[in-house]
Amino acid sequence: MEEFLTQPDGPYLPDAMQNYARAIEKTLAEVPVVNGIVDLEMLWMELGLPRDLIIEVFQTMEIKLPPHVERVVGQGGQTLAQQKKPAL
Repeated sequence: MEEFLTQPDGPYLPDAMQNYARAIEKTLAEVPVVNGIVDLEMLWMELGLPRDLIIEVFQTMEIKLPPHVERVVGQGGQTLAQQKKPAL
């Protein structure tokens, strides 16, 4: 039986957050993009993960956005992730 790691918010399997981050990155390449923006609701519908977990992954993990996605917005227009501007 696998051991659970206890995090402040609850138990997670080892490397679970990295797996969620990879799933989000893969899904970002496939969801509808409107004017360079992906809405949390679209991501949630495609992934089937709880919204609060998706938000937590954006807050705690480095998510690489595909080139055609400028930013990801949550409820109320909150920016969850944004394309990094290249350094000059």
